[in-house]
Amino acid sequence: MRWAYPLSRTVLGMLAGLGVSSELASAQARPPPVPPLVLAHMNDLDTRCRAAGGRPGQGRFVIAQDFTGDGRLDYLVSEGDYACTGRPGLFRPGGEGRVDIYVANARGQVLRAWSDNLIAYRIVAGQPTRVQIAKRGAACGASAAPSAQCAAQLAWNGSTFGAAVSVGAGASSAPAQAHASAGPPTDPAAAMPGFLARCRREYIAREASATRWADQQCQDDWKRVVASGPAAEALLAALPAPGQRPTLADIRSRATGVRWAARPASGGELATGQIGGLSVDVEGRGLLPASIGVSWMKVGAEIPYDLPGALRARGATITEVACEKLGVGEGGRVYAGAAPGKAPFVLTVDQRTAPTGDANSYYSARVSLDGRAAPRGSTTGCDF
Repeated sequence: MRWAYPLSRTVLGMLAGLGVSSELASAQARPPPVPPLVLAHMNDLDTRCRAAGGRPGQGRFVIAQDFTGDGRLDYLVSEGDYACTGRPGLFRPGGEGRVDIYVANARGQVLRAWSDNLIAYRIVAGQPTRVQIAKRGAACGASAAPSAQCAAQLAWNGSTFGAAVSVGAGASSAPAQAHASAGPPTDPAAAMPGFLARCRREYIAREASATRWADQQCQDDWKRVVASGPAAEALLAALPAPGQRPTLADIRSRATGVRWAARPASGGELATGQIGGLSVDVEGRGLLPASIGVSWMKVGAEIPYDLPGALRARGATITEVACEKLGVGEGGRVYAGAAPGKAPFVLTVDQRTAPTGDANSYYSARVSLDGRAAPRGSTTGCDF
């Protein structure tokens, strides 16, 4: 089987370095019998195709193979390979297509275990059958350029698929290190499968009907994590080592992604700057910084950031310890934070989603720099 979508020479070269055979597994368009969840996905594509003015055509977009190595038949559904006659490219906007992998368990159930938007994928024969993927832009890491491309080979970890081999431009291929149980992986891209699986479980736990929409919503939630990446890295860089307090010069030199202003925007701040679409400020008494934060505001917009999620994706442990609901779509949360080699910190997030199109939405996230433990409070009734 060929690569499912066109690839640049750069990515093809990366994947050549994975050291696996190019002999590819065969695929069937609709392998019998089709499990109900997979069939529902296939029928949904038919419905969306017709709704867009096209008609379902012939094409191989479902692959039935053993992707976990347990001897059971699993299913890969590639929306980008779905043929919608009259509307070519409907399911491959911007050259990317969604790929889902459904895994069979010992109870005979077939459940969705992995989902992502890719610029390409490939199936490689073996035991188990392997899946190679290619991505671009922010999906290759928070600091990646929009034109960057990266490739990886997925591996089953018992509950989902992670990148066991990751190859980037100028880097050698090597198996990823096993992550200790003390915390999540520090590679943001490697954290995505776990984020999506946890996100889906949490939505369904709150509302049973979320089984129909949780996957797409979690993909949107992950985009907020990715958008928050540069700010999360700046906040982590500013944190001191245990028992230390950073100076303003320390913060300005460590948080290299921030474009610092020549002087603070107001007299109540020690320093201000910009990182992406977020404003940055350092607060403190005298010349001793007490906290660093980022903020955003826009009229009538959805909040595009998730700093707690971005910090978790970079290996930080973020635990909610208090919250306060101020109204519909408005409130604040307090988190206890810990990161390897850093002093404990308090993360405070305040947000408001505009109730009307002409009102302001805002989002702010701030970390403490004094090493003190987070204050405990109530975490009930804060669904905003």
